[in-house]
Amino acid sequence: MKRSIRSIALSLILLPILSACDLGVTLGTQSMTETLPVFTIPGAVLPADLSTSLGLALASPEIDLGSESNFVTFVRVRNVQLQILDLSDQDSNEDGALDSFDFLSALEVSIRAEFDGVVNEIVIARLPDGDPQFATAARTLDLSVVSNADIFDFLLVPGGYDIVLNISGTIPADNVVLSGSVRYRVGLGF
Repeated sequence: MKRSIRSIALSLILLPILSACDLGVTLGTQSMTETLPVFTIPGAVLPADLSTSLGLALASPEIDLGSESNFVTFVRVRNVQLQILDLSDQDSNEDGALDSFDFLSALEVSIRAEFDGVVNEIVIARLPDGDPQFATAARTLDLSVVSNADIFDFLLVPGGYDIVLNISGTIPADNVVLSGSVRYRVGLGF
């Protein structure tokens, strides 16, 4: 019994020392989901091609790692989902048809931040041209995660980071109001 008490006490003493060493040892993981801000893709009465992809930089979602942030060993994107909100069908430019993602032909999502004066961007998810989710009157898109990169440094940048949507297709007939979510896998350890 005395030996186990000593082992526990020694572990409690060594844990802060080991965590300060930043060994990168992951003891467990947890899932976190953050909601993207609401944003609008402006429509036009006369649809036209988006001949080049349109980049939309969204404000940084607030990632709250809480008191565990000192023990985070990695953060990886596990899922990205975009949704057309119900209020999208009530804008002043409404054409009467239920809004959907049919106006898109390709979609790519990346995370972008500035490190020491250099802008870094990593593609994290996409729906390639011709994906079966397009042209199905879908109001929700589940994107394929294409990078297993650790994005923890992006979340810590003092100037913040952006989630960037690069879309290709046609300009929708009316405004489309979207939001979505990004699900992360967070490693915890020391």
